[in-house]
Order: sequence, then structure tokens, then C-alpha cells
Amino acid sequence: MVRNVGAQELQLAHGIRGGIPEDRMTAIQAALPRSLELRTLNPCLENPLVGLGSSHTRVRAHVRLSQGWHLLNEARIALVESEACWLYYQEYEPNTTEAAYWARFYLDDAVLRLYSSCGNLLKAVRHYWGLSLPPGDLLPAKVIAEAEKSSLPVLSRDIAASLRNLDTEEWTICNQYRRDWVHNDRPAIEGLTWDVLVKDRAELQIPQGVLRALGYSARPSGTLISVGTGRKITDLKRIASAAYCQLLDVYKRVVGLLT
Repeated sequence: MVRNVGAQELQLAHGIRGGIPEDRMTAIQAALPRSLELRTLNPCLENPLVGLGSSHTRVRAHVRLSQGWHLLNEARIALVESEACWLYYQEYEPNTTEAAYWARFYLDDAVLRLYSSCGNLLKAVRHYWGLSLPPGDLLPAKVIAEAEKSSLPVLSRDIAASLRNLDTEEWTICNQYRRDWVHNDRPAIEGLTWDVLVKDRAELQIPQGVLRALGYSARPSGTLISVGTGRKITDLKRIASAAYCQLLDVYKRVVGLLT
């Protein structure tokens, strides 16, 4: 990245943060519960082949459970580093653009890993109890619905109740952010990108130059195009951290059942 000309601020020049005082880093670590400690609840997390004497479906469940746990651990690392970068570029090498850029970089990573971690956990449940669910991506609601049909209390009561802990605003927003990131347009972040919204109204006249930049040859009939500043990085940090804690809670409830 290059230095801006004249007296303009240096933007995105560092690319990696420097050191942070130990007490500040300890505080960042302490703010997020440690998913690594789940290994004491089920040996399959560290070694999914520990149950090779089990049926092949249970071994598959253990492999999925282990993969999901590793992804959960990695999501925590990304969340910690996001907060560390935010702190470093806010206080020790002040650069607001750099702070938002690197915080978002690691938050995007965390969000993707959280989604994948949850998917592996759900597949572990499906394999372990042989639930009648199609292969591919699963949603908590689908697994809950299937578990509730079971005559086994561990499914109809324990698993279903555990997965309902993901029925939260933070988890919903986190998943929608990932879905937009992967399948639609990357969500805008204040200070980094603009958020362009198209609605079914006709109130504002947008300059032709802006329309052309958005890919329109003329102003679309019956629509309103507005340009916003995007989501605050502090809001995204709060949402991703809460989603991590909620998924960790589900793991705590479930991993001991998939022995």
C-alpha cells in the first residue's frame, strides 16, 4: 500500500500490529471464555478416532464434532486478534482506517468459522443419532424439528433445548452477515465502505454519475437509491463475540452427550 500525496493521512500503511502491553492483552483474552477447555468434556474433541470400536456413524459424528471444536477455537483466536488490532490502532499507532480495516478482517474470519463450526456440530448430532436429515448444510431449526420427533429424551429434550440457545438476535445477524458476505454483497462497514440500498420508493434524484457507477444506465423507475455509511465496527464486534459465546454454550451442553 502506498502513501497518500500531500498532507493526506497515511491509510492502511502498517499491515500488521505491534505489541500491546501484557495487562491489556490479558484483559482482551479474559473477555472471551476459552473454548479450548471443552476438551475435558469429551476425549473425541482432541482425538476423534478414540472411539474406533464404535459404529461408523458414531466415528463420523466424532470427526465432525472435533472439526467443529477446532473451528470454534479458531473463531476465538480471530475475535481476540480483532480486538487487539482495534486497540493497537486506536491507542498505540493511531489510524482509524487501519483500526477498522484489521478489526473487520479478523471479524469476517470469525463469522465464517462460527458458521462452519455450528454446521459441523449439527452434522455430528445427525450422524450420532441417525437423524433423517438431508446431506449438506444444516440449520439449527431443522435439527430441532427432527430431534423433537424422537422418543429418546436425550434428543427431544436435551439436544432440542440446547440448540434453541442459538435462537438469538446476535446469532441471526451473524449468520445474515455471513450469508450476505458469501452470496450477495459484502456488508458495508462505517469508515471503510458505503452501503448502497435500493428500495421500492421514488423520492430522491441520484446524480447520473452515481447511477452509472452503480451499474444503471438510467434512474430505475419506482425505486429509491440511498447511500449510507454501513454498520459500525463496534457493533459487529459485539455481535460476533455474543454469537461465539452462544455457540460455545451449545457445545458445552452437547459435547458430553456425544461420547
